[in-house]
Amino acid sequence: MNSEQLDNGRALIAGASGGIGAAVSRELANNGISLALVGRDAAKLESVAESCRSSAVAVHSVVCDLAACESIEPAVQQAIDKLGGLDYLVNCAGISRRGQLHESDLADAEAVLDVNLRAHMHLARYALPEINKHSGGAVIKIGAVNHAYTGVNTYTAANLGADGLAEVMFEDVREFGTRVCTIKPGWVNTPLVTAANIDKELMIQPQDVARAVLFMIRMPESACVTQMTILPQRSPYI
Repeated sequence: MNSEQLDNGRALIAGASGGIGAAVSRELANNGISLALVGRDAAKLESVAESCRSSAVAVHSVVCDLAACESIEPAVQQAIDKLGGLDYLVNCAGISRRGQLHESDLADAEAVLDVNLRAHMHLARYALPEINKHSGGAVIKIGAVNHAYTGVNTYTAANLGADGLAEVMFEDVREFGTRVCTIKPGWVNTPLVTAANIDKELMIQPQDVARAVLFMIRMPESACVTQMTILPQRSPYI
């Protein structure tokens, strides 16, 4: 696929109803990419889908709870069937639970691993055979900047695991012309951020991450950005 011409491209956006996922969906739709929006809230998905359809591209909603890994294969297949193929997988889904490991709820810890790591492995496993059919496709994971501080043990473990998965995934698929990239933003202005000492106008905005995704899939086919870190230009701390 011509890196400058995205018309007729087809993307599966996981976590599409969240702040970053919705921004990525709109950015890709505005650039001619048809979408399958995957998430667990049908009403939120359809709201994002309606905002994307104004760009005159095909947009489909696929309801799937990414924490239930057994539901991912049929969701990916449904997306491929609706789109008539697949060129890009963009995984924006992620959750966080705080707590020191010796005091943590193991069910919460397992949920973070399921959504932030295992789901991405399952999504990629079932999307890649279709993406690999045409050179120029991509698997993009929205991760996070890793800082070791108390209370984020499982979240950090999942991020580092996803980083390692991406490194080897690239080696697995590079000869098909498929790119693999992890985008790692710092503080992003989404509803998940509730801290009172943050100036949200100085945070990374969801649209900034969306433009990074677009930059990645527009890369010439001779090169791949395998990891991208995005930081706020100015400190958002008050």
